[in-house]
Amino acid sequence: MKVSQTEFLSVELRQAFIRLIAKHTGLEIRERDRTALSQKIFLRMKALKLLFPLHYYQLLESKTLDSYQEWQKLIIDLTNLESYFFRDKEQFNLLRNHILPELIQRKQDRKTIRICSAGCSTGEEPYSLAILLKELIPNVEQWNLTILGIDINQDALEKAQIGIYRAWSFRTVDPEIKQGYFKLINHQYQIVQPIKEMVKFEAVNLVNDPFPQPNSEMRDFDLIICRNVFIYFDQSAIAKVLDKFYLTLQPLGYLITGHAELHDQNLSQFQTRVFAESLIYQRQADHVLSSPSNLVIGSSTGSLITQPNNFLTKEFSLEEANNSLQTSPEQTNINLQQAALNLLKQLPPDTKIAKLGNLTAAELILQVETALKLSNGESK
Repeated sequence: MKVSQTEFLSVELRQAFIRLIAKHTGLEIRERDRTALSQKIFLRMKALKLLFPLHYYQLLESKTLDSYQEWQKLIIDLTNLESYFFRDKEQFNLLRNHILPELIQRKQDRKTIRICSAGCSTGEEPYSLAILLKELIPNVEQWNLTILGIDINQDALEKAQIGIYRAWSFRTVDPEIKQGYFKLINHQYQIVQPIKEMVKFEAVNLVNDPFPQPNSEMRDFDLIICRNVFIYFDQSAIAKVLDKFYLTLQPLGYLITGHAELHDQNLSQFQTRVFAESLIYQRQADHVLSSPSNLVIGSSTGSLITQPNNFLTKEFSLEEANNSLQTSPEQTNINLQQAALNLLKQLPPDTKIAKLGNLTAAELILQVETALKLSNGESK
């Protein structure tokens, strides 16, 4: 029996598929991806020997074991497995130089740290975090460390658990890391056992699975990293997952996302912290009453300035910021320019900012980047 493609996927049915996928996974199928979606649907129909797209839709919509199993296969086709070790060096430098040392210091008494890598794909990110902790904690064997890698793609998680990678996964990695934490086997690299044992993996649907769960690993995290995941989600799914993440963090726990992934979201429950390397979000201490989100501009030496979250539309005193720093005025200016650049990148490029000459975010980014290049040149 052959699948007939004479019945094309109608606009109405394709929209129904798009809504169903968003509801089940949070994934947003953009206009440019809709032809590819139709092709993927027909490939799955062919594998199942289904004649009509409507029958495939009804299978996905049903609450059966067959439906569950088919979702796992479709998800493999819909998700991106692109990952590599120590991806985004700036954010990993922030983790190495500030966030993780702060957590280690804060947790010295109980020697317990819990980290979640959400959307971990084939495992490069959680293993990178394990390597960082191994290098930062001299007596790491005395600590109770949890690094949980979660993903909706079970095929990716199986590869992560095996822990064998090709050279392409190390394209930004220092040779010392590759030599110290991997074994070369048949032209591929296997993570060494002590690092492998630091990481657990679990299949989690961020949108539909309930968490935090007191009797599971999905709870009480000091740090959640969810990068390059929300770019595939629609806005309502992002909001839903952010609420779950907030409740899954411990007080003062951190959330790190990819750059510009949350520019349209209400982040009032978090304290937004701005570093030269990245924005991060922190759950406030339990005794702090929730109010409109504060923005903290910081560096590895500590907090620099606290302003309302919409400070780009308000005037703020550079003198005030300078007085709070223990660095030179020139370096202060560079730090603030870098922080402002990170904030601007969270906005849609065509956003106009009235208090700054009605320039768009894209135009301001260009100006700040030019100023930073000049500042760095003058400081050398």
